[in-house]
Amino acid sequence: MNSIKESLKYIIEAQKNIGYPMPNFLKPGATDQEIEKAERETQMKFNDELRELFKSINGIRVRDEPPSGLTGIIPIHDLLGLKDAAGYSSLMDWENHELVYSPRLSGHKFFPFLHDGGGNCYWVDLNKGSENHGRLYWTNTFGDEPGYLFNSLTDFFNAIKTGYKNGIFMLDEEGYLDCDYDQWGKICHDLDKSITYWKEYVEE
Repeated sequence: MNSIKESLKYIIEAQKNIGYPMPNFLKPGATDQEIEKAERETQMKFNDELRELFKSINGIRVRDEPPSGLTGIIPIHDLLGLKDAAGYSSLMDWENHELVYSPRLSGHKFFPFLHDGGGNCYWVDLNKGSENHGRLYWTNTFGDEPGYLFNSLTDFFNAIKTGYKNGIFMLDEEGYLDCDYDQWGKICHDLDKSITYWKEYVEE
């Protein structure tokens, strides 16, 4: 299995090959000092994978006014930079989240790295000692139950890489990134067949 950095490199080249503009708006990776500052501000200790992600790419250059909907690494969803992610994290009310959805959380230390700007977000579980430490938790506004969709950032970016390799990500007629979601679900299911959310994509 590829490292996060290797998967990102493949994904970026694949997006360039289909004429998608997201790679033009990527920010360089964060420094160790910037990551340590984010850790202090959020009072969270990043795991090795999260460090690898932000040292590879530190979000997109929003100040350059990137075209809306044309900067996702998967459809609609943009990579967050450290500063924006820390700010996003501070707005999340995990106590209320537990009251509404009653998830089994081992703490409230979650760091966001990918969002759509409308409330759908992927978070890395940083609750050290928890059985879910390092897994990816998904919150959404679709009415679906929030939950853990991937076991690691490595799995997540490998799934995206496989998707680009298999041609399931493409541009629609207006140049927006689109996806064959049935095939995406099958790729994700193959990573861990015990994750309930992805089972619907393989059930007949």
